[in-house]
Amino acid sequence: MYRVAAASVHGGDNGLKSSLAIKLRRNDIMTKKVLLVDDEKFFLEGLKEGLEEFRDIFTTDICFSVDEAIKKIKRNSYDLIISDIRMPRKSGLDLFMYLKKSRYRGGFIAMTAYGTPEILQKVKKMGGLDIILKPFNFSWFKDRIFDFFTEEEGLTGTVNSIDLTSLLQMINLERKSLTVRIEGGGGTGYLDFRKGEIVHAEFGEIEGVPAVYHLLRVKKGRFSVGRERAEVTRNIKESFMALLMEAMKRKDEEDKISDFGNEEKKVIPKEENMNVKKLNQAIEIQKDNMGEGLLATDIYGSADGQSVVGWNSNPQACALMNRITNYMVDALDGAGFPGLNRYYILDLADKKMVIVLNLGDFQWGMLVDRSKIQLGLLLNIAIPKMLGAFEDALKS
Repeated sequence: MYRVAAASVHGGDNGLKSSLAIKLRRNDIMTKKVLLVDDEKFFLEGLKEGLEEFRDIFTTDICFSVDEAIKKIKRNSYDLIISDIRMPRKSGLDLFMYLKKSRYRGGFIAMTAYGTPEILQKVKKMGGLDIILKPFNFSWFKDRIFDFFTEEEGLTGTVNSIDLTSLLQMINLERKSLTVRIEGGGGTGYLDFRKGEIVHAEFGEIEGVPAVYHLLRVKKGRFSVGRERAEVTRNIKESFMALLMEAMKRKDEEDKISDFGNEEKKVIPKEENMNVKKLNQAIEIQKDNMGEGLLATDIYGSADGQSVVGWNSNPQACALMNRITNYMVDALDGAGFPGLNRYYILDLADKKMVIVLNLGDFQWGMLVDRSKIQLGLLLNIAIPKMLGAFEDALKS
Protein backbone atom coordinates (compact mmCIF):
# COMPACT_ATOMS: atom_id res chain seq x y z
CA MET A 1 0.00 0.00 0.00
CA TYR A 2 1.34 3.44 -0.91
CA ARG A 3 0.23 6.52 1.00
CA VAL A 4 1.02 10.21 1.16
CA ALA A 5 2.26 11.26 4.59
CA ALA A 6 4.03 14.26 6.05
CA ALA A 7 7.74 13.98 6.77
CA SER A 8 8.77 14.18 10.39
CA VAL A 9 11.82 13.78 12.61
CA HIS A 10 10.13 13.82 15.99
CA GLY A 11 8.22 11.32 18.12
CA GLY A 12 4.78 10.10 17.10
CA ASP A 13 1.49 10.26 18.98
CA ASN A 14 1.26 8.62 22.37
CA GLY A 15 -1.14 5.69 22.06
CA LEU A 16 -2.06 2.09 21.59
CA LYS A 17 -0.52 1.82 18.14
CA SER A 18 2.94 1.71 19.72
CA SER A 19 1.96 -1.50 21.51
CA LEU A 20 1.89 -3.54 18.29
CA ALA A 21 2.41 -7.18 19.19
CA ILE A 22 2.15 -10.13 16.79
CA LYS A 23 -0.07 -10.59 13.76
CA LEU A 24 -2.24 -13.71 13.66
CA ARG A 25 -2.58 -15.54 10.34
CA ARG A 26 -5.09 -18.35 10.47
CA ASN A 27 -4.08 -20.36 13.55
CA ASP A 28 -0.37 -19.46 13.45
CA ILE A 29 1.47 -16.60 15.13
CA MET A 30 3.74 -14.86 12.64
CA THR A 31 6.05 -11.93 13.12
CA LYS A 32 6.32 -9.10 10.62
CA LYS A 33 9.30 -8.81 8.29
CA VAL A 34 11.09 -5.52 7.63
CA LEU A 35 13.79 -4.81 5.03
CA LEU A 36 16.11 -1.79 5.39
CA VAL A 37 18.09 -0.62 2.34
CA ASP A 38 20.93 1.95 2.48
CA ASP A 39 24.51 2.14 1.19
CA GLU A 40 25.73 3.56 4.54
CA LYS A 41 26.87 0.31 6.15
CA PHE A 42 27.48 1.48 9.74
CA PHE A 43 24.25 3.47 9.82
CA LEU A 44 22.22 0.47 8.62
CA GLU A 45 23.93 -2.01 10.92
CA GLY A 46 23.23 0.35 13.83
CA LEU A 47 19.53 0.45 12.97
CA LYS A 48 19.37 -3.34 12.74
CA GLU A 49 21.13 -3.76 16.07
CA GLY A 50 18.78 -1.29 17.74
CA LEU A 51 15.71 -3.08 16.37
CA GLU A 52 16.96 -6.51 17.42
CA GLU A 53 15.23 -6.30 20.80
CA PHE A 54 11.88 -6.33 18.96
CA ARG A 55 12.60 -9.53 17.01
CA ASP A 56 9.59 -11.24 18.61
CA ILE A 57 7.42 -8.55 16.98
CA PHE A 58 9.21 -8.01 13.65
CA THR A 59 12.43 -9.33 12.13
CA THR A 60 14.79 -6.98 10.32
CA ASP A 61 16.95 -7.68 7.24
CA ILE A 62 19.40 -5.18 5.71
CA CYS A 63 20.81 -4.63 2.22
CA PHE A 64 23.47 -2.18 1.02
CA SER A 65 22.25 -1.81 -2.58
CA VAL A 66 19.08 -2.01 -4.63
CA ASP A 67 20.31 -5.08 -6.55
CA GLU A 68 20.96 -6.91 -3.28
CA ALA A 69 17.53 -5.85 -2.02
CA ILE A 70 15.78 -7.19 -5.13
CA LYS A 71 17.45 -10.58 -4.64
CA LYS A 72 16.22 -10.72 -1.03
CA ILE A 73 12.71 -9.59 -2.04
CA LYS A 74 12.50 -12.45 -4.54
CA ARG A 75 13.30 -14.95 -1.78
CA ASN A 76 11.31 -13.40 1.08
CA SER A 77 7.93 -11.81 1.69
CA TYR A 78 8.38 -8.43 3.41
CA ASP A 79 5.62 -6.48 5.12
CA LEU A 80 7.55 -3.20 5.10
CA ILE A 81 10.55 -1.96 3.09
CA ILE A 82 12.40 1.21 4.09
CA SER A 83 14.98 2.46 1.57
CA ASP A 84 17.29 5.42 1.18
CA ILE A 85 16.66 7.41 -2.00
CA ARG A 86 20.20 8.40 -2.99
CA MET A 87 22.46 5.39 -3.52
CA PRO A 88 25.15 4.53 -6.13
CA ARG A 89 23.95 3.02 -9.41
CA LYS A 90 20.26 2.40 -8.59
CA SER A 91 18.27 4.65 -6.26
CA GLY A 92 15.50 3.98 -3.78
CA LEU A 93 13.03 5.29 -6.35
CA ASP A 94 14.25 2.60 -8.78
CA LEU A 95 13.48 0.05 -6.07
CA PHE A 96 10.04 1.59 -5.61
CA MET A 97 9.31 1.26 -9.33
CA TYR A 98 10.44 -2.38 -9.27
CA LEU A 99 8.07 -3.08 -6.38
CA LYS A 100 5.15 -1.48 -8.21
CA LYS A 101 5.82 -3.56 -11.31
CA SER A 102 6.15 -6.76 -9.28
CA ARG A 103 2.83 -6.01 -7.52
CA TYR A 104 4.39 -5.90 -4.08
CA ARG A 105 1.57 -5.51 -1.55
CA GLY A 106 3.49 -4.42 1.53
CA GLY A 107 4.48 -0.94 2.66
CA PHE A 108 7.31 1.23 1.35
CA ILE A 109 8.91 4.19 3.12
CA ALA A 110 11.66 6.33 1.57
CA MET A 111 14.54 7.84 3.56
CA THR A 112 16.51 10.88 2.44
CA ALA A 113 18.94 13.45 3.79
CA TYR A 114 18.11 15.66 0.81
CA GLY A 115 14.54 16.78 1.40
CA THR A 116 14.64 19.36 -1.38
CA PRO A 117 11.47 20.54 -3.14
CA GLU A 118 12.73 18.83 -6.30
CA ILE A 119 13.08 15.43 -4.58
CA LEU A 120 9.73 15.71 -2.85
CA GLN A 121 8.03 16.77 -6.09
CA LYS A 122 9.50 13.76 -7.89
CA VAL A 123 8.25 11.46 -5.16
CA LYS A 124 4.80 13.03 -5.38
CA LYS A 125 4.64 12.42 -9.13
CA MET A 126 5.47 8.74 -8.59
CA GLY A 127 2.30 8.18 -6.61
CA GLY A 128 3.14 9.46 -3.15
CA LEU A 129 5.32 7.85 -0.53
CA ASP A 130 5.91 8.09 3.16
CA ILE A 131 9.12 10.09 3.62
CA ILE A 132 11.59 9.94 6.51
CA LEU A 133 14.06 12.82 6.67
CA LYS A 134 17.59 12.13 7.90
CA PRO A 135 18.97 12.54 10.48
CA PHE A 136 16.28 11.18 12.75
CA ASN A 137 15.96 10.03 16.35
CA PHE A 138 16.15 6.23 16.64
CA SER A 139 13.31 6.14 19.16
CA TRP A 140 11.11 7.98 16.66
CA PHE A 141 12.20 5.63 13.85
CA LYS A 142 11.30 2.58 15.91
CA ASP A 143 7.92 4.10 16.75
CA ARG A 144 7.36 4.89 13.05
CA ILE A 145 7.61 1.17 12.25
CA PHE A 146 5.12 0.38 15.02
CA ASP A 147 2.87 3.16 13.68
CA PHE A 148 2.86 1.67 10.20
CA PHE A 149 1.96 -1.83 11.27
CA THR A 150 -0.74 -0.66 13.67
CA GLU A 151 -2.34 1.61 11.06
CA GLU A 152 -2.32 -1.14 8.44
CA GLU A 153 -3.04 -4.27 10.46
CA GLY A 154 -4.51 -3.34 13.83
CA LEU A 155 -3.16 -4.46 17.19
CA THR A 156 -3.07 -8.25 17.51
CA GLY A 157 -1.20 -10.88 19.47
CA THR A 158 -1.34 -13.56 22.12
CA VAL A 159 -2.77 -12.93 25.57
CA ASN A 160 0.43 -14.19 27.17
CA SER A 161 2.59 -11.95 24.96
CA ILE A 162 1.22 -8.81 26.57
CA ASP A 163 -0.30 -8.05 29.95
CA LEU A 164 -4.01 -7.92 29.09
CA THR A 165 -4.75 -5.74 32.10
CA SER A 166 -2.13 -3.21 30.97
CA LEU A 167 -3.64 -3.17 27.48
CA LEU A 168 -7.11 -2.42 28.84
CA GLN A 169 -5.72 0.23 31.18
CA MET A 170 -4.11 1.99 28.21
CA ILE A 171 -7.42 1.99 26.37
CA ASN A 172 -9.06 3.50 29.43
CA LEU A 173 -6.33 6.10 30.04
CA GLU A 174 -6.32 7.21 26.42
CA ARG A 175 -10.14 7.22 26.23
CA LYS A 176 -10.21 5.05 23.12
CA SER A 177 -13.35 3.87 21.33
CA LEU A 178 -12.68 0.39 19.94
CA THR A 179 -13.39 -3.32 20.37
CA VAL A 180 -11.11 -5.91 21.95
CA ARG A 181 -11.71 -9.48 20.76
CA ILE A 182 -10.35 -12.20 23.07
CA GLU A 183 -10.07 -15.88 22.15
CA GLY A 184 -9.42 -18.11 25.13
CA GLY A 185 -10.96 -19.52 28.27
CA GLY A 186 -13.06 -21.92 26.22
CA GLY A 187 -14.51 -19.49 23.69
CA THR A 188 -14.49 -16.03 22.13
CA GLY A 189 -15.51 -12.80 23.78
CA TYR A 190 -15.67 -9.06 23.11
CA LEU A 191 -15.08 -5.93 25.19
CA ASP A 192 -16.50 -2.82 23.51
CA PHE A 193 -15.01 0.49 24.65
CA ARG A 194 -16.47 3.98 24.19
CA LYS A 195 -14.15 6.81 25.22
CA GLY A 196 -12.20 4.49 27.47
CA GLU A 197 -15.16 2.88 29.27
CA ILE A 198 -16.48 -0.64 28.67
CA VAL A 199 -20.06 -0.31 27.45
CA HIS A 200 -20.65 -3.87 26.23
CA ALA A 201 -19.20 -7.28 27.06
CA GLU A 202 -20.02 -10.75 25.84
CA PHE A 203 -18.53 -14.23 26.03
CA GLY A 204 -20.62 -16.87 24.31
CA GLU A 205 -24.00 -16.71 26.01
CA ILE A 206 -22.61 -14.71 28.95
CA GLU A 207 -23.20 -10.96 28.72
CA GLY A 208 -22.56 -7.84 30.76
CA VAL A 209 -20.49 -7.69 33.94
CA PRO A 210 -20.05 -11.51 34.31
CA ALA A 211 -18.53 -11.58 30.82
CA VAL A 212 -16.02 -8.90 31.84
CA TYR A 213 -14.87 -10.91 34.85
CA HIS A 214 -14.60 -14.07 32.79
CA LEU A 215 -12.50 -12.39 30.08
CA LEU A 216 -10.19 -10.74 32.61
CA ARG A 217 -9.37 -14.22 33.96
CA VAL A 218 -8.20 -15.52 30.58
CA LYS A 219 -4.52 -16.44 30.92
CA LYS A 220 -3.78 -17.97 27.52
CA GLY A 221 -5.30 -17.18 24.15
CA ARG A 222 -5.34 -14.51 21.48
CA PHE A 223 -6.54 -10.95 21.28
CA SER A 224 -7.11 -8.38 18.58
CA VAL A 225 -8.01 -4.71 18.76
CA GLY A 226 -10.15 -3.25 16.01
CA ARG A 227 -12.67 -0.58 15.17
CA GLU A 228 -15.63 -0.13 17.47
CA ARG A 229 -18.70 -2.21 16.65
CA ALA A 230 -21.49 0.25 16.03
CA GLU A 231 -24.32 -2.27 16.38
CA VAL A 232 -23.75 -3.29 20.01
CA THR A 233 -26.17 -2.24 22.76
CA ARG A 234 -24.93 -1.07 26.14
CA ASN A 235 -25.02 -3.73 28.85
CA ILE A 236 -22.38 -2.28 31.21
CA LYS A 237 -23.02 0.69 33.51
CA GLU A 238 -20.13 0.28 35.94
CA SER A 239 -16.95 2.32 35.42
CA PHE A 240 -13.84 0.64 34.06
CA MET A 241 -11.93 1.15 37.31
CA ALA A 242 -14.75 -0.35 39.38
CA LEU A 243 -14.80 -3.41 37.11
CA LEU A 244 -11.03 -3.75 37.22
CA MET A 245 -10.86 -3.45 41.01
CA GLU A 246 -13.58 -6.06 41.48
CA ALA A 247 -11.85 -8.40 39.00
CA MET A 248 -8.57 -7.99 40.89
CA LYS A 249 -10.33 -8.66 44.19
CA ARG A 250 -11.85 -11.86 42.82
CA LYS A 251 -8.52 -12.99 41.43
CA ASP A 252 -6.86 -12.29 44.76
CA GLU A 253 -9.46 -14.41 46.54
CA GLU A 254 -8.98 -17.23 44.03
CA ASP A 255 -5.20 -17.07 44.50
CA LYS A 256 -5.60 -17.30 48.29
CA ILE A 257 -7.75 -20.40 47.92
CA SER A 258 -5.28 -22.01 45.53
CA ASP A 259 -2.42 -21.26 47.92
CA PHE A 260 -4.23 -23.14 50.72
CA GLY A 261 -3.94 -20.22 53.07
CA ASN A 262 -0.27 -19.57 52.45
CA GLU A 263 -0.26 -15.78 52.47
CA GLU A 264 3.43 -15.20 53.08
CA LYS A 265 4.70 -12.29 51.02
CA LYS A 266 8.00 -12.21 49.23
CA VAL A 267 10.48 -10.18 51.26
CA ILE A 268 12.77 -7.94 49.24
CA PRO A 269 16.26 -7.60 50.75
CA LYS A 270 17.27 -4.37 52.43
CA GLU A 271 19.52 -1.75 50.87
CA GLU A 272 22.75 -3.27 52.16
CA ASN A 273 22.04 -6.40 50.11
CA MET A 274 21.57 -4.50 46.84
CA ASN A 275 24.11 -4.11 44.03
CA VAL A 276 24.10 -0.32 43.61
CA LYS A 277 26.36 -0.52 40.56
CA LYS A 278 23.80 -2.67 38.78
CA LEU A 279 21.02 -0.32 39.85
CA ASN A 280 22.90 2.55 38.20
CA GLN A 281 23.21 0.42 35.08
CA ALA A 282 19.44 -0.14 35.19
CA ILE A 283 18.93 3.64 35.36
CA GLU A 284 21.14 4.07 32.27
CA ILE A 285 19.14 1.42 30.40
CA GLN A 286 15.95 3.24 31.38
CA LYS A 287 17.35 6.56 30.07
CA ASP A 288 18.29 4.93 26.75
CA ASN A 289 14.85 3.32 26.34
CA MET A 290 12.81 6.37 27.31
CA GLY A 291 14.97 9.12 25.77
CA GLU A 292 13.59 12.64 26.04
CA GLY A 293 10.38 11.30 27.56
CA LEU A 294 12.14 10.63 30.89
CA LEU A 295 12.40 13.77 33.04
CA ALA A 296 13.54 12.28 36.37
CA THR A 297 13.88 8.88 38.03
CA ASP A 298 14.76 7.54 41.49
CA ILE A 299 14.87 4.22 43.31
CA TYR A 300 14.18 4.95 46.97
CA GLY A 301 13.38 3.12 50.19
CA SER A 302 9.74 2.62 51.18
CA ALA A 303 10.56 3.15 54.84
CA ASP A 304 12.17 6.60 54.57
CA GLY A 305 11.72 7.81 50.98
CA GLN A 306 15.49 8.29 50.63
CA SER A 307 16.92 7.84 47.12
CA VAL A 308 19.39 4.98 46.60
CA VAL A 309 20.18 5.79 42.96
CA GLY A 310 18.64 8.18 40.48
CA TRP A 311 18.92 10.71 37.68
CA ASN A 312 17.75 14.33 37.99
CA SER A 313 16.94 13.27 41.55
CA ASN A 314 14.39 15.25 43.54
CA PRO A 315 14.34 14.40 47.28
CA GLN A 316 10.98 16.15 47.80
CA ALA A 317 9.43 14.17 44.95
CA CYS A 318 10.76 10.90 46.40
CA ALA A 319 9.28 11.71 49.80
CA LEU A 320 5.95 12.72 48.24
CA MET A 321 5.65 9.61 46.03
CA ASN A 322 6.60 7.44 48.99
CA ARG A 323 3.83 8.97 51.13
CA ILE A 324 1.29 8.55 48.30
CA THR A 325 2.25 4.89 47.82
CA ASN A 326 2.11 4.07 51.51
CA TYR A 327 -1.21 5.89 51.86
CA MET A 328 -2.68 3.93 48.93
CA VAL A 329 -1.42 0.62 50.37
CA ASP A 330 -3.02 1.37 53.74
CA ALA A 331 -6.25 2.73 52.23
CA LEU A 332 -6.78 -0.25 49.92
CA ASP A 333 -6.04 -2.69 52.71
CA GLY A 334 -8.40 -0.88 55.08
CA ALA A 335 -11.19 -0.88 52.51
CA GLY A 336 -10.84 -4.59 51.83
CA PHE A 337 -9.63 -4.07 48.25
CA PRO A 338 -6.77 -6.02 46.62
CA GLY A 339 -3.35 -4.52 47.22
CA LEU A 340 -1.34 -2.50 44.72
CA ASN A 341 0.10 -4.37 41.76
CA ARG A 342 3.64 -3.83 40.50
CA TYR A 343 3.03 -0.22 39.39
CA TYR A 344 0.52 2.64 39.32
CA ILE A 345 0.19 5.81 37.22
CA LEU A 346 -0.68 9.39 38.17
CA ASP A 347 -1.81 11.50 35.21
CA LEU A 348 -0.63 15.09 35.82
CA ALA A 349 -1.24 18.41 34.07
CA ASP A 350 0.83 19.67 31.11
CA LYS A 351 1.16 16.16 29.62
CA LYS A 352 3.25 14.98 32.57
CA MET A 353 2.83 11.60 34.23
CA VAL A 354 4.22 9.91 37.35
CA ILE A 355 4.79 6.16 37.30
CA VAL A 356 5.72 4.32 40.48
CA LEU A 357 6.90 0.71 40.59
CA ASN A 358 5.94 -0.84 43.92
CA LEU A 359 8.84 -3.12 44.88
CA GLY A 360 8.19 -3.92 48.51
CA ASP A 361 10.99 -2.38 50.61
CA PHE A 362 11.78 -0.12 47.64
CA GLN A 363 9.94 1.96 45.07
CA TRP A 364 11.02 3.17 41.64
CA GLY A 365 9.45 6.50 40.77
CA MET A 366 9.76 8.39 37.51
CA LEU A 367 8.46 11.63 36.03
CA VAL A 368 7.57 11.26 32.34
CA ASP A 369 6.57 13.62 29.53
CA ARG A 370 3.85 11.53 27.87
CA SER A 371 3.97 13.64 24.70
CA LYS A 372 7.48 12.30 24.05
CA ILE A 373 7.05 8.63 24.86
CA GLN A 374 4.85 5.77 23.70
CA LEU A 375 2.79 4.53 26.64
CA GLY A 376 2.40 1.04 25.19
CA LEU A 377 6.14 0.51 24.79
CA LEU A 378 6.74 1.94 28.24
CA LEU A 379 4.28 -0.40 29.97
CA ASN A 380 4.98 -3.55 28.01
CA ILE A 381 8.67 -3.31 27.10
CA ALA A 382 10.52 -0.70 29.20
CA ILE A 383 8.93 -1.43 32.60
CA PRO A 384 9.36 -5.25 32.39
CA LYS A 385 13.05 -4.62 31.55
CA MET A 386 13.35 -2.28 34.52
CA LEU A 387 11.80 -4.85 36.85
CA GLY A 388 14.18 -7.49 35.51
CA ALA A 389 17.18 -5.20 36.08
CA PHE A 390 16.00 -4.48 39.64
CA GLU A 391 15.64 -8.17 40.46
CA ASP A 392 19.09 -8.79 38.94
CA ALA A 393 20.52 -6.19 41.32
CA LEU A 394 18.93 -8.03 44.24
CA LYS A 395 20.32 -11.39 43.16
CA SER A 396 23.80 -9.90 42.94
